[in-house]
Amino acid sequence: MRAGILRVMPVLFMLLLPVCGCVPASAPDGGVARPGDGGLLSLFLNLRQGRVPDLEMRVRAIEIRSDSGAWLPLARREIILRAGGIGDSRIFVARAALGQGHYSRLRLTLSAAALHEGKSSRPLTLQTRVSELAIQDPVFIGRGDSRSLFLSWDVQASLADNGTMRPVLALAPRLKNLIADVAYVACPDIDTVYMIRTDRNWVYDSLGVAGGPAYLFRSPLAAAESLYALTPGDMGVKRIAAAANRVVETYRLSMAGRVTHMALGARGRHAYIVDRRRGNILRLDLRSGIVDRRARLGYGPVYVLYLEKMNLLAVSLSLSQSVVLVDPETLATIRTISTADRPEGLAVWRDSLLYIAEAGSSTVLQYDLERGRAGRRIPVGFSPRRILALDEAIYVADYGSASLSVLRPGQLGIARKITLAGRPLELADVEGRKLIYVGSEEEQAIAIVDPVTMKAVGRIPLGTRPAGITVMQ
Repeated sequence: MRAGILRVMPVLFMLLLPVCGCVPASAPDGGVARPGDGGLLSLFLNLRQGRVPDLEMRVRAIEIRSDSGAWLPLARREIILRAGGIGDSRIFVARAALGQGHYSRLRLTLSAAALHEGKSSRPLTLQTRVSELAIQDPVFIGRGDSRSLFLSWDVQASLADNGTMRPVLALAPRLKNLIADVAYVACPDIDTVYMIRTDRNWVYDSLGVAGGPAYLFRSPLAAAESLYALTPGDMGVKRIAAAANRVVETYRLSMAGRVTHMALGARGRHAYIVDRRRGNILRLDLRSGIVDRRARLGYGPVYVLYLEKMNLLAVSLSLSQSVVLVDPETLATIRTISTADRPEGLAVWRDSLLYIAEAGSSTVLQYDLERGRAGRRIPVGFSPRRILALDEAIYVADYGSASLSVLRPGQLGIARKITLAGRPLELADVEGRKLIYVGSEEEQAIAIVDPVTMKAVGRIPLGTRPAGITVMQ
């Protein structure tokens, strides 16, 4: 019996490995993208027109030419691009690790094309199988870079009256760096931060950030275009100048075990980081870049939230089944809140009610901060992990149920459940657009939720697992 178990364990390990997020994300063509000694290049595609015939083209190869003249593959398997499934979105196509250097031309080789009309489809003759495009501003890939190219497909011009097809594609010029109406998405598996235009829900740029960026934060103290990224892979915090689209400073978190989350304190002077392995909270002075204080809180801290009105930190301790309120100056524990199994995400509603996601019991605990006592425990979907509190509703990411539970302050149960295509985790309010962005690990995309209709209304494909999201209005 023991020998049989030992034989099975390696197989189970290999099956579980992808679930644990320990390997880089795979592109849809099956290739695994790793930065290596150079950087990454991602390719996205959108339609030039919105409503178009449902044209399909099968792309056998996508290649890019280096400054040495060599053609290097971006995709290693056939990719099917179908206009009817793209619509107004910008989709992820392929990604590859490339060596350092300039790249000046893109080449697509087609194997077949067809026109879909209702339930039937008609094969089309290809006028040409190869489409080659010049990159007007040759893209440079440096060590650790993560760059993106964007193809625009003119479907109408690609169709000829005689039943033939030739792909009409163009490379979109690179936009100037935007510092408003932009969502930043951390993608730890490929050391990348993607930028999304919230007016179109399109990826428009990317930035290489080493160390597996997991969470992103805006600082009210620094310049408005500054972001901070928590990078657990190299135990650091990086400051990103959004206007310049580059990392400008790195702060090291010495003597940390496994950092999992971060919050910014009053006026953004300090960052507070929880160390799950050692049970500590660290205070990082963002002016000096030095960890100037640390304290042990308990077992398994996973999430930290700054409570502005009370000037306290709330930290969930998943293994201690509690949430502690901490003084941001001394890091002393002021109060302990007993919870159900595995508390994780936290959110505060109107500075008075603290909502605690109890992942192990599939409930949300409502805690009255002003009175200092626990209130309702609300059953939600399976394994709630994150919470977003807005004025009119509280959104709970039910990781195990692939849904969002919508709660109304003062009500005893779920007001609405929003079904999603994949497991949700991180949540962000796109206030200016009246949308909610939801990170979907299984879809490798951002799901777009309309809080008015309470429905998922679209998705932003990334081709990799999204983590923390922050929005600059």
